[in-house]
Amino acid sequence: MAGLAPFSLTSLVAIKCYDSFDVFVGYIPYLVPLAGFVLFHLIAYRKKLSTEGIMFKSMVFVSISILLGGLGFILPEEYFAPTSIYHMLGLGFGMVFIYSYLHAHIDVKRNYSHIDMLTRIMVLTGTFAAFMVISHYIININAVIDRGGLLFMQWRNNCSTILMITIPFAFLMANKKSYATVLGFIFYFALLLTGSRGGMVFGSVEIVMCIVMYMLYDKRRRLAYVIICVCILFGFLAFAPQITEFLGYTLDRLFKAVNEFLMGESTEIRAAHYARGINDFLSHPLFGTGLGYMGNRDVHASVEFALCWYHCAPIQVCASFGLIGILAFGYQFIKRNVLIWRKATLFNMTIFLSYISLEMMSLVNPGVFCPIPYLFYVTLFMVMVEKCDGEFQEKIIVSKRRREKEEKA
Repeated sequence: MAGLAPFSLTSLVAIKCYDSFDVFVGYIPYLVPLAGFVLFHLIAYRKKLSTEGIMFKSMVFVSISILLGGLGFILPEEYFAPTSIYHMLGLGFGMVFIYSYLHAHIDVKRNYSHIDMLTRIMVLTGTFAAFMVISHYIININAVIDRGGLLFMQWRNNCSTILMITIPFAFLMANKKSYATVLGFIFYFALLLTGSRGGMVFGSVEIVMCIVMYMLYDKRRRLAYVIICVCILFGFLAFAPQITEFLGYTLDRLFKAVNEFLMGESTEIRAAHYARGINDFLSHPLFGTGLGYMGNRDVHASVEFALCWYHCAPIQVCASFGLIGILAFGYQFIKRNVLIWRKATLFNMTIFLSYISLEMMSLVNPGVFCPIPYLFYVTLFMVMVEKCDGEFQEKIIVSKRRREKEEKA
């Protein structure tokens, strides 16, 4: 857990380096001592890797389906390309290793709360992401004034995804620290400033889910939530023309995409990806085209060391891994949700909101098909839900009868 904070902050800095593979390659020599430190840690604090985790089998099935992806179709030079190998291992057996390692090392301790530590780190990550966005506007304030609206940010989708992952943790922290109540709304405000259409739509759905859940549960701060929501509503109504004009860059692109889709005349690159993905699945229904398949670069030429994404997780599964992948990934999705919902604690519901928000963003972005940091976060969250089961957690009790029953127990 100690390395999670620097990992998260470094990932945030890295998302601003779009199409910078040549830059990162120059830092490979610096990874040698880092690899040595990691190897020393693995040896000095070694434990037998755990294969008893609830998610272990489903992750193995997914890993096998990834390796089988494109069987009989994908070219050897595509399958064994460095980009393909990295993503197949990162999404497959490499992540199985990380899951087994975390499952073996994370244990409940009397004087240490993994839940509190994870919450603090995720809130810190969200705060830093919001700082990145707001500072970008402050630095370019003259451009903001000239445009009278949002600034273009190449890293908007990644930043908004990180913010969506962290928003529920701000509400969870607010259960103990009242000031954190405001942080969730600040994260959402920063998300809108990124200019991400997916962030605006799915982030709005997420913030509503967070407000509803915590208003139902957190009676002590229910009035505070009501006051904040009322103030935001009145503020929006009072300055609706100015707000819609300021957010016009995102709203115009969003309405244009929806209108073109309804008219069947979409010019969106994503729409072309979706259509190609469906066609690839129908052409190769059993094993798909494979994760490293580069035959779709005519739709959009991806940057160096990036895959030819379909920019939609369900379509990515169908097109890249076929029916085998659908079964494996579907089974894993069900197992994740069963694990989270088996006990209705406030922490588990926070994990659910964070995880499902990432899945929503993955409907229009690579999302969970990026091993670092997104799939790593999901893997860590699943381990935390499972291993922290013995740690004290507040339960969500809605009915009065059930509450009285729990109190007697």
